[in-house]
Amino acid sequence: MFPTQYRSSFMAKKRGLDHLGTGQSVRRLERIASGDAPEDWPGTAVPNDEPPPPSPDRYSRREERSYRARDWGQPSPERRALPQVAPEPRAPDPRQQELVIPSVMNADDVVGIPRRKRLLRDTIPSNSPLPSSRLTRGLWADVQRHLIQAYEYLCHVGEAKEWIEGCLGGELPFGVVEMEEQLRNGVILAKLVRVFQGEAAVRRIYEAPKLDFRHSDNINHFFVFVRYVGLPEGFIFELTDLYEKKNLPKVIYCIHALSHLLARRGLARRIGNLVGHLQFSDDQLQKTQRGLKEAGVPMPNFGNVGRELAKEINEEPEEELETEDERRDRLLLECEESIVELQAAARAFLVRKAQVTQRARIRLAERHVPKIQAVCRAALVRKHIQQDRKQIVDLKPWALALQAHVRGILVRREWRLHLRQIRAAVPFIVKVQAQSRGVLQRRRFQKLKAAIRSAKVSVVKLQSMARAKIAQRSHKEIAKEFARPVVMENIVALQAHARGAIERARIARQHARLVRAQPGVVALQAQVRGVLIRRRVRTQLAKLEDVTDVVVRIQAAVRTYLARKRLLNLIRSLRRATPALVTLQAIARAKLARQQHREMQRALSEVKVVKAVGSFQARARAALARSRHQEQVKKLEFVEPDVVGFQAAARGYLVRVEWHAWRDYIRSSRPQATILQALLRGVLQRRKFREKMAYYRSNLDKIVQIQSLFRAKETREQYRQLTLGTNVTVGTIKNFVHLLDDSEADFQEEIKVERLRGEVVKRIRENQALEHDVSELDVKIALVVQNVKNFEELVKARRRLGTDSAAIHAARASVLAAHGDPFASPSTLDRTAKRKLELYQQLFYVLQTDGKYLTRLFAKMYTEDNWEKNRKLLERVVLTLFGYGQAPREEYLLLKFFQTAVYDEVTAASAVEDIIRAHPSFINVAVHYLRPKQTTYIRETLQGVIREVLNADDLDLETDPCVIYRVRTDLEEMRSGAASNRPKDVAFHQALQDPDTRAEYIRHLQVLQWWTEEFVRVITSSLQRMPYGMRYMARETLNAVKSKFPDAPAEACAACVARLVYYRYINPAIITPETFDIVSTTVDIASRKNLAQISKMLTQITSGSEFGDESPSYIPVNDYVRKSIAQISAWLMEVANVSDAETEFHAHEFLDATIQPRPIWISPNEVYSMHTLLSQHLDHLAPSRDDTLRVILIELDGVPNIVGNDELNEARDTAIELQLSNRFARVKDPGADEKALWVQAKRAVLAILRVQPAKDLVESLMQPVTDEHEYVWEGILEEMEQDQLRHQRRMPSTTGADSAYRLEDIRSMTFREVKAHAIFFLLELEKQGKITRMDGYQGILNAIAGDVRSKNRRRVQRLHEKESLEDSLKHLAERKKYYEEQIRSYHDYVETAMNTMQRGKGKRRLLPFTQQYFHTRELQKQGKMPQFGSYKYTAQRFYDKGILLSIENYSPRQFDKMDIVLSSNAVGVFTFEIFNHTLGITNRMATADVKMEDLLQAQFEDRASLSLFNGLAKFNLNLLLWQINKK
Repeated sequence: MFPTQYRSSFMAKKRGLDHLGTGQSVRRLERIASGDAPEDWPGTAVPNDEPPPPSPDRYSRREERSYRARDWGQPSPERRALPQVAPEPRAPDPRQQELVIPSVMNADDVVGIPRRKRLLRDTIPSNSPLPSSRLTRGLWADVQRHLIQAYEYLCHVGEAKEWIEGCLGGELPFGVVEMEEQLRNGVILAKLVRVFQGEAAVRRIYEAPKLDFRHSDNINHFFVFVRYVGLPEGFIFELTDLYEKKNLPKVIYCIHALSHLLARRGLARRIGNLVGHLQFSDDQLQKTQRGLKEAGVPMPNFGNVGRELAKEINEEPEEELETEDERRDRLLLECEESIVELQAAARAFLVRKAQVTQRARIRLAERHVPKIQAVCRAALVRKHIQQDRKQIVDLKPWALALQAHVRGILVRREWRLHLRQIRAAVPFIVKVQAQSRGVLQRRRFQKLKAAIRSAKVSVVKLQSMARAKIAQRSHKEIAKEFARPVVMENIVALQAHARGAIERARIARQHARLVRAQPGVVALQAQVRGVLIRRRVRTQLAKLEDVTDVVVRIQAAVRTYLARKRLLNLIRSLRRATPALVTLQAIARAKLARQQHREMQRALSEVKVVKAVGSFQARARAALARSRHQEQVKKLEFVEPDVVGFQAAARGYLVRVEWHAWRDYIRSSRPQATILQALLRGVLQRRKFREKMAYYRSNLDKIVQIQSLFRAKETREQYRQLTLGTNVTVGTIKNFVHLLDDSEADFQEEIKVERLRGEVVKRIRENQALEHDVSELDVKIALVVQNVKNFEELVKARRRLGTDSAAIHAARASVLAAHGDPFASPSTLDRTAKRKLELYQQLFYVLQTDGKYLTRLFAKMYTEDNWEKNRKLLERVVLTLFGYGQAPREEYLLLKFFQTAVYDEVTAASAVEDIIRAHPSFINVAVHYLRPKQTTYIRETLQGVIREVLNADDLDLETDPCVIYRVRTDLEEMRSGAASNRPKDVAFHQALQDPDTRAEYIRHLQVLQWWTEEFVRVITSSLQRMPYGMRYMARETLNAVKSKFPDAPAEACAACVARLVYYRYINPAIITPETFDIVSTTVDIASRKNLAQISKMLTQITSGSEFGDESPSYIPVNDYVRKSIAQISAWLMEVANVSDAETEFHAHEFLDATIQPRPIWISPNEVYSMHTLLSQHLDHLAPSRDDTLRVILIELDGVPNIVGNDELNEARDTAIELQLSNRFARVKDPGADEKALWVQAKRAVLAILRVQPAKDLVESLMQPVTDEHEYVWEGILEEMEQDQLRHQRRMPSTTGADSAYRLEDIRSMTFREVKAHAIFFLLELEKQGKITRMDGYQGILNAIAGDVRSKNRRRVQRLHEKESLEDSLKHLAERKKYYEEQIRSYHDYVETAMNTMQRGKGKRRLLPFTQQYFHTRELQKQGKMPQFGSYKYTAQRFYDKGILLSIENYSPRQFDKMDIVLSSNAVGVFTFEIFNHTLGITNRMATADVKMEDLLQAQFEDRASLSLFNGLAKFNLNLLLWQINKK
């Protein structure tokens, strides 16, 4: 019936396909656009031979490039100061006027137009997905932006025209702009129908040249065809939309949708994309824009027509073929980093090349620079001379300059004269000083010479010996020092410094020469200036004749000034000559002193003095003799070591002679001495042995006791070493190594704990589902009672709570598979569904292991208005994701999530008080997680004291004096039977003035304080029973507060911890003890008030502050509150003193590599709802483009359609098992090699210790391997095999500490090979610095001891887990029983209500010849009568009653020509249809199915109106429900 593929002979002749796959060449696009393109269309424009005019900013760009090359990498301030050239008006370039719009996908959306893209000319957004679009500039849309809607619409019309031409196999005889008018007669549409359905479907096509009413038959053929192929009603236009041009865009939209539908069915090709490839004139665009504006119809979303169609027909959207532009853009994006690096390298090369060129040019021009500078200086000098000549015209400036010059000459002359005088006196003064120094030096020298001559011989010898010793020592030291590399380097450095000093000296000498030449240069400059001045003077002499008198007076004044200055200089010179005169006087005094000395020498030469000199000489000779004696003693001391050595050698020789004689004698008597010694030793040993044996026999019992005590002490010491983990001996390891093996009891306990854990998770899910169903039933019953209809949903809810058989499960899977749901089955053959399932597994794994995403989601949604609506969903999904913290891995990850949430909350707080008063968004999740463990802790801690409070007789803790006063007054009236004269309502202070009231008030406060003390005592003594999760959250809260507010007092930090520990966990149990199974019955009002008073006291104490004026009745107990605050604060700090989660759960960086993540039980609807929330807040959760969460969500490609039929929703509400997988796992462990070495080393060391035990590990390793050792090793392997056969069903432990000691990997080796491997691994660890042989490889023994300790901790932890899980199962069973009783009561109510409703039903009678009568007869004739009836109303009637509010594109005056049909063929489902009778033709405008559940939910949400048919019609919700209930 249908033709073959759309390829026709006409289309086959087309020469090429454009890159958009439209089937048309680009050259034919101008014909599609009616041939109205400008004459300068590319390919037809006449080339211009004239060169283009130079750019006005050419100079600025060249300058900017030079600045950029010079200052690469940082902005230059000179670049902003570049000279700007005003742009000259230029003729428009025809190439810039081309209508070229390459792509509208690569810009921002136009405001107010969905999926409409804004085309920019020079501004490209930073996040543009199409980098090729950055290469396109000068877009036509920049100047025609206001016509973009009309342009895009005409492009979509051209797309429809091209597609119709491809289907018809020929070209249409009109252009794009005329296509709307040509479609009105329906001829083209009828021909299109004939192509697909043949002549039988369209026998005759009415083709009159003038538009006639009979042309509507052609359009009706098209309507029949599109409904036949299954095009949804929402895409089909009305007859008047085309015939009367009321909504032509919808006609084009319908053609687009039809092309996509036929392409899905394989009947036609998909419509192309011509946006940006067509050209229209401004008149055409403006005319089209006016037509769209006058029509007032909304523009359909052509870009999303494929997805909308797939959504309506419940099929997966087709993947669009990648176009050439998209492929080019994808390749550019993939290579973006390498392109950027290449560009950077190219820029760097160009910059370096420009710098090298610039340096070379500067070097080449260096010799010309001095010449240029000289020329510049000459030009400047000439310029200054010219300026001076111009200024000389004025006499006054010239005279002032002349006077200044004259003064300068005189001053310089006087200064030079003074310098000459000083220079003339310098030689004489130097000579006098030199003579004086020479006389003194010669006198000293003569005295020294005389003393040296007297001791010349001895001094020379001493000097020679000293020089020799010093020379030898210095030579050795220098040789040693020079041999060191450091000294050699220092010498080299010293030489470098010396060369530097020489160079600096040379530069200094050159500088000195320049300084010496400076006066000549200055004189030359002065001569030049003098010549210039003289020339000026000669030129001005003629002008000075008339001012002779003035000059004479000036000269006189100058002479006077000079005379005064000479006098002052003379006075200053005399003052400066004073030191010279003082020096001369000193010289004269020295001459007189020398004369007196000569006279003294002449007096000493007389006879009297000679005798005295003789005695002096005798004494000198004695001194010389003593000196010679001392020299001789020194020589003897010098040779003393040699003499002593000779004496020692002699004594040694004598001793050796005597020793050799004794040695020879002993050697000759050796046999006799040996026998004698052996006999003596034997006698002594036998005597000692007999004594010891007699002693042992007499004390045998005591010896046994001592041995047992010693062994016990040694075992305790070994166990202490094992627990401490330091310096563990080999014997300790050998004695306790059996603890590393899993026994049968351990295996059974592990299985039991796993079974209990799975049962607990299952029960929690069941209770959660029951609780959700109970709350849902509450709401639905209330809505149904309000509307007196629709119990079908309750019946479904009741059915959903029944047992789920295998058949129902298979049916549910088939429903999910039919809709392409990825959760239909994990073994599905649908690649798309399987890939989505893998992505969801990876998504929830990322959410589980990285708590920052859930924390950010909680924080973001907590600030939104719909928080309460999504709160339960979020909490339920989080608890399901972490398995309610029942397994160690999941509990560890949940605690890490709480840690991240706590730190984020504290970081966002501005003060400590904000944390104390805040209500965290995650607190409900924490409460649900800790509730099973909290119940046991609360019951063990508070059950006794709370029951004492409840059982106390006449206990009244009322602390309000006003209430006490009122109660006493009422009691008196009751006893007396008469009304009291005292007022009942009195103020606080007035009530206290009553003596009885005050006494009662004081007594109540005392009793309240006593009970509070009891509660404080039991709470502070319960630290060891508190669950670890509660203490860990307290620890993280305290650490976060201290990190954020380091100066906060301890009481404030304790209050932050109390907000979590006391207020969230302990206080609810005090207020409502029956919810924690502390009491079996409901607490009476009086006891609850007493507990509330105690709770208020404890709350105030934990807040860290005393009672204020707002609670005056509690102010008297502030002393006790102050004392208790310190006690509670210390207890809260101790609560937070707990190890971190990594230590508690033995978690490490590669936890998931050793422990498989557990699957979670979650419904597909919960998965999709979570997906929706994550997608809505993706920018806040994962701002980075490479973020893991963003990558997964982008690959998921949107949230699936959640809205479906009842069967699909019911299938998606059932929980499924979702396995978690890690897509981004790091296969490479940076410490894997080291860990492997540790494992292999520990395994081999244990094998050695089993076969060759010794004192330490080194001794065991050094022992040789014998055949006996090999036999022992084979026995160990056989014993292991027998144990494995006995316990075949036992699975090996999965923990890293246990798997390290299994011998499967080394069982095939001999013991010699095992020992060689152990030595190799120990040496490798020693190379890495992990262990050392200096301590006997103690590190490996400590590591093994740590594994033994962790194994014991695991057993204790498993025991606690078992007790906790059993207790949790007990309480979960009680809660389940409670929920089942509630649901049973609801079922009874539903059955009663349904029976009542059934009795009230009756059959309605129809009045003959009414609209409803004919409507019912017509349906009965056609056999289409709905099961629950069908009712027909006019739209005008609904509008008059207020039920109908509006119909889009229609005014109320047209409602009388429209009918609304309301029918129901299924329980709770109502079908709405709208028919239009305009022009005498009945046309169904729209149809939709509405569920009663949706109507009730909308009413529950207080919505006033309800939009149907995709917003086409709007109804009053309450009146519509009333009308439905009425019928």
